[in-house]
Amino acid sequence: MSGVPRLSRPAAAALAVLGALAASASTAAAQLPAEGRALWVNRFEYDSPERIAHIMERAAGAGFNIVYFQVRGAADAFYRSDLEPCAVLLCGHLGGTPPYDPLDMAVREAHRYGLQLHAWLNALTGLPAGSAAVCATLRTSDPGHPDHILLRHPEWVMLDRRGRQFPCPNSEEYVWLSPAYAGVRSQLAAVAADIVRRYAVDGIHLDRIRYPSADWSYDAASLALFGGQPEEHPAEWDAFRRALVNATVHETFDSVTAVRSGVVLSAAVWGVYDDRWRWHTEEGRDDLMQDPRVWAREGYLDVVVPMTYLRVKGAYCARADWVCAVDDHVTSVQETLGHDVYVGIDAGQGTRAVVREIRLARRHGARGVAIYSVGAIESARMWNAIAAAFREAPPATTRAAGASDAPR
Repeated sequence: MSGVPRLSRPAAAALAVLGALAASASTAAAQLPAEGRALWVNRFEYDSPERIAHIMERAAGAGFNIVYFQVRGAADAFYRSDLEPCAVLLCGHLGGTPPYDPLDMAVREAHRYGLQLHAWLNALTGLPAGSAAVCATLRTSDPGHPDHILLRHPEWVMLDRRGRQFPCPNSEEYVWLSPAYAGVRSQLAAVAADIVRRYAVDGIHLDRIRYPSADWSYDAASLALFGGQPEEHPAEWDAFRRALVNATVHETFDSVTAVRSGVVLSAAVWGVYDDRWRWHTEEGRDDLMQDPRVWAREGYLDVVVPMTYLRVKGAYCARADWVCAVDDHVTSVQETLGHDVYVGIDAGQGTRAVVREIRLARRHGARGVAIYSVGAIESARMWNAIAAAFREAPPATTRAAGASDAPR
């Protein structure tokens, strides 16, 4: 999809954009393992070639077969890129020359141990915003290196309903980019395609592929495309913003598969898709404008990775119950749409809980798990426990869970 057409009737805006996404996606089969056992490695968890080699060795030894290795945090690069500036954590300042290539090292070491390496990209985060010092790192790149997207296009940020820009610093961790701007979508797609073209990655893994909340983005491009007053058409406005996120994923899929077929496209998505249990918790679909079930149904996402960082409760579907949320994703995505679900597990909750959730994910039919993250695993010294859990024979699955089979 090359762009989102301008629409004059707000009631038809979302449907028109969604309809534009209905074009058939590539049918090339992604190369997926029989059971996905994925490990998230974020950009703060490696700082040298030796550290990357160590992570891959330990991951393989524990039985993981996929590593989601973060190489784009906020429109920056943890690899050698001609499209985005070198990240501050890698180069010491924004837009310098990398002392080594983390992605190249990660691919080589992962493949050495038989692991798939999927490049993990934050999609719509434009600038880290945790502190004034971090905000001040936005600066012009060294000569011969690309400038940051927000230096080239400061107008591409999300705005609130009063037209105010995301402040920096803020409590959302980032200044966010609006997917209503075609350049925001095409930049992500170009970065993903460039990685697939130049590195032997097995997949692209998208994160932060959403809005930070329903209060954003009332920027000029979004309002012009919508063609009306959002407050007069709230349902259509929400559907329209979801459609812009859909378009972002679709363009990335098209760009990646045009370079190389069989590359897996996955996405880390919100743990609760739709709060139909009245847990009064944040929803991916209606609060964050994220609808991975559309992406899977339309064929431009291979694997849904819900960040189900909840807890197993004593009663099935009690408030924020991990098992209940897992069943919802497995039933709606895997069984209904035929796309794999790798259930997200928070390693920060401790070894016993992680092992229990690996077993429960298998029992409830998920085709894989994804554990966040390597740092938490190492802090709790749980490599051996995870390895033992992965070696266990998968139990018979429970396809339709109820109160009678709630975990004890």
